[in-house]
Amino acid sequence: MKQKVVPTIKLYDYLIVPVQIELDDTTVEAIQRQILEEIEDKQIRGIIIDVSMIDIIDSYISYTLSETAAMARMMGCHTVLCGIQPHVALTLAQMGVNIKGIHFAMDLESSIEILNSIKD
Repeated sequence: MKQKVVPTIKLYDYLIVPVQIELDDTTVEAIQRQILEEIEDKQIRGIIIDVSMIDIIDSYISYTLSETAAMARMMGCHTVLCGIQPHVALTLAQMGVNIKGIHFAMDLESSIEILNSIKD
């Protein structure tokens, strides 16, 4: 695997991806590739993307996250996006952004509960 864009943590068969860097188009695409590679390498069944440190999620970043979730689902994984800040949620809603294929949670604990409740 190439060098990681963001650190990840494997917990059971879940991949926790704490995004603590500013996201731009190139970075989010690199994170997408990293996640897909780690799904295969680490036999992951659930992904938690923690964006609690992110101040801006634009339409392209939200599209790429949705696309990543769809790709992960094709590989047998569910995706949870957690920690969206209120002003980011408001902006995405006002822009009419629709993020498909992703579960949402307030925090890491809720994310794990969601993934634990999904039966495949």
